[in-house]
Amino acid sequence: MLGHSHALSGAVTGIAAGILLHLPVPQVATLAGFTAGMALLPDLDKCGSSPARCLGFLSEAIAWVTERISGGHRHATHSVLGVAVFTGLAWASCQFRHDWAGKAGLALLLTLSAAAALEALHVARGHAADFIAIGVGVAEVRFGYGLQLIPLAVLIGCSTHIAGDMLTDSGCMLGFPVSKHRFHLLPEPLAFTTGSRPELLIVDPILTGSLLVLAALAADPAFVTAQWHSLAG
Repeated sequence: MLGHSHALSGAVTGIAAGILLHLPVPQVATLAGFTAGMALLPDLDKCGSSPARCLGFLSEAIAWVTERISGGHRHATHSVLGVAVFTGLAWASCQFRHDWAGKAGLALLLTLSAAAALEALHVARGHAADFIAIGVGVAEVRFGYGLQLIPLAVLIGCSTHIAGDMLTDSGCMLGFPVSKHRFHLLPEPLAFTTGSRPELLIVDPILTGSLLVLAALAADPAFVTAQWHSLAG
C-alpha cells in the first residue's frame, strides 16, 4: 500500500491497542503517533519510498543499505524476521537510552519515523517535517516520555504494514529467507494493486472512519456508547 495508507493503518491499530490495554488518553495518543510512523519502517527496503525520502540523503542512504541487506523490496523487512529485528533494535535503543549508542539509535528511530509519518499524512512537508521530527527525536532522548511504548509501537506498526501489503496482489514473504512463498489476505479477484482505486476509494476511507471512531471512543467511551444506543434505538 501507499505510505499514506500505511501511516493511517498504523494510527488505527495504535489507538485500538491503547484502548484494549486500558491506557490513559495521553498514552493512547502517544502510542497512535508512534505506530503511525513505525508502520512505515518496512518500506526502508526501497529507495524512493515514503520513509526513504523523508530525511533526504540520510534516509535514502539508510534505505540503500537496508535494500541490499534485506534482499530487496518486500523481502526480509516484510517478514516475521524483519518485524523481530525492527522490534529488537527498538527495544535495545530504549533499554540503553543513557548510553551514546542507545541515544543515537533512539533519536534516529524517532526522527525517521516521525518525519515519514508527517510527510505521508501531509501534515508537514520538506524541512518543516524534518525540524518537527528532529524535535521529537531529541525530546524523546531527553525525557523518555512513553519510552516503554516504543518497542510495542514498532511491533504493531510493522505488523500492520505487512498485513496491509498482504491485501495487495503482490503479497508478502512472511517466512523469508527460509521460504519465498508469498502470503495474501485476500483471494486473487479481490487483491488490489498498490495505489489503485480500491485502496484510494475503499481502504483509505475505511481507515479514516475507523480512526475517527476509535479516537472518539478513546476520548469519551460513554459518549460513543450513548450515540450507538441512540442510533440502534
